[in-house]
Amino acid sequence: MLAKVLIILCLFQHHTIASNILSQQEYGIRFKQAITDAIKKIDNIAMSCPLGSFFYNGSCYFYLPPKQIINMKGIRFDDVSASEAASHCRLLHSQLWDIETIDEFAFVLDQIYTQTQSFDSPRIAINFTQGRNLLKLRKKSSGEQYVFISNTNEYSLIYKPLYDLPSKDLSLIIDISKATKRIYLEEKFRLERRSDHYICKMKINSCYNNTHCGEHGQCQNLVVKYKCICNFMYTGEHCQT
Repeated sequence: MLAKVLIILCLFQHHTIASNILSQQEYGIRFKQAITDAIKKIDNIAMSCPLGSFFYNGSCYFYLPPKQIINMKGIRFDDVSASEAASHCRLLHSQLWDIETIDEFAFVLDQIYTQTQSFDSPRIAINFTQGRNLLKLRKKSSGEQYVFISNTNEYSLIYKPLYDLPSKDLSLIIDISKATKRIYLEEKFRLERRSDHYICKMKINSCYNNTHCGEHGQCQNLVVKYKCICNFMYTGEHCQT
């Protein structure tokens, strides 16, 4: 009888230990799943832009009007210089848009062109640090230069260079004329030329589509920048070696 009791107690203890091990494993699985679900929710939030902006490739773009001025004559809109526009963008935790890729440039232009009324002719100030080299714009003695990019609205894109001015002091004015289906790109002094619209860019997911780290690395999103975590045996800034 005593032997049977001892066997039953041993079996019960073994079952309890096994149950605890299974519970720990189950909790571990649930914890990993919770982390995975949280990361997915963060990624979904990262692809949501604030009201009044539109999303492209991990960033939100704000197409903003000029300053609203209230005076004795009522409400009117005043011009905004590119330097002022840059300051306003910083208030939105963003930067005055500078072109990073041709596809980005084509997408944003199509968005703005579509929003523009047929009778409207907005002049839009953007940064022009990277864009000049990216678009392969060259100053020519003949003046205007046609720029060819893919677009769904079939507008003509025309570049108007500004001669004998240092590139670092320039901004780009995008002059849209929907009536003639033309968009002019004009170089102007950042602190002198005034415009009536501007575009701010807020980067929210630097790892969108994992385009930076290639097939041999995982992109770690640091919001305004990124870091590549390389697979075993690979190294380099973009895991290319």
